[in-house]
Amino acid sequence: MIAPGANGITRYANLIRTRKYVAVISMDNRGGSFFSVTGWSTFTDRKDATPEWIGENLRKALETSRDLFMEWGKYPLPQDKIDAEKKKSGPLYMEFWGQVREKYGFKDWRDAQTKSALVFVNWECEQTDQVRFAASKGRGASHSAWYSNENEGKVFHASITASNWEFGEVAVQALDVCRPNYL
Repeated sequence: MIAPGANGITRYANLIRTRKYVAVISMDNRGGSFFSVTGWSTFTDRKDATPEWIGENLRKALETSRDLFMEWGKYPLPQDKIDAEKKKSGPLYMEFWGQVREKYGFKDWRDAQTKSALVFVNWECEQTDQVRFAASKGRGASHSAWYSNENEGKVFHASITASNWEFGEVAVQALDVCRPNYL
């Protein structure tokens, strides 16, 4: 296993598509990916989520994602700092999903997330311009990666310097091969 930070900064985002909306969520790395305290997260009606919109917002989410291993320069991460991030991240996460719930009429924030396709997006920005898009499979209220022997045709790459449309088009290809939990 490679130690955290061995490949430099890694930035994360999630791309979610449901029958009603598409969401782009910036994730911070602090021993796992968590809703970003300062990163760009947004959503729009599915019919308005063009490849251009997805590409522009996904790039912004990645660029504002934080890698706290590199930012804090320590491994393991200091528990007091992790606890402080949790206190900020949790309410922001609930606020975001509360807005989605309210706009689209879901009964609660969990319901707003459950019927979705999700792409895990990451970028080792100090090593490469290539962003990795990994399609997921739905598991009830959550998502997981495919087993390595099932990965063929489910992992895509695009340059962070591609046009918004090209970047978004690769993201849509990844969404299209997800096994969403709304089927």
